[in-house]
Amino acid sequence: MKLKSRDIILVLLGLCAIVGSDSVAQKNTLKSAPSTFAPDDDNRGFKNAMPPSDVVLDALLKTPEAVEMKEELSNRDRESLRSLFEVVRVNLVENGEKDFLALGEGPMTGADCFWFWLVRVRKGKADVLLFSNGLSFRLRTQKTNQYKNIEVDWATARFIGWQLYRYNGSVYRLGAEHTKENK
Repeated sequence: MKLKSRDIILVLLGLCAIVGSDSVAQKNTLKSAPSTFAPDDDNRGFKNAMPPSDVVLDALLKTPEAVEMKEELSNRDRESLRSLFEVVRVNLVENGEKDFLALGEGPMTGADCFWFWLVRVRKGKADVLLFSNGLSFRLRTQKTNQYKNIEVDWATARFIGWQLYRYNGSVYRLGAEHTKENK
């Protein structure tokens, strides 16, 4: 059976359309992913959370927060440690890297707030870019060094406030904060 050049072109265009639409679908999924994460608000942003991968779990277990809990965590097996975290994919920068927001459970959370970690995976290596505790975590549209700024809101019975984090080229650092009396 001989194919005419017109038929070959149509087949190639069809394949390009399929591959292109898959790529667009992946980009749209990340662009339409939530930007606000508030576990107390009907688990907002964490409805599709998964356990962390091995590389992300290893990075989380090396953080100062996990090291401080060393005694409580020492008698747990790997799957029990994995169950202490939920992760969702986030888009901090538009270069195709894999970024995750982790939420702590059990001893890896605060008494009156949540513990959040931002983890970046590049070339099979995970780095924790930020740890913060609060009630909600938001990826802002404003950027510093091409990475989205982060806002974390918190409250106590007496005060409410927010903290703004900016990427300094290697990790997120506190850029601004505001506290006011909760009336």
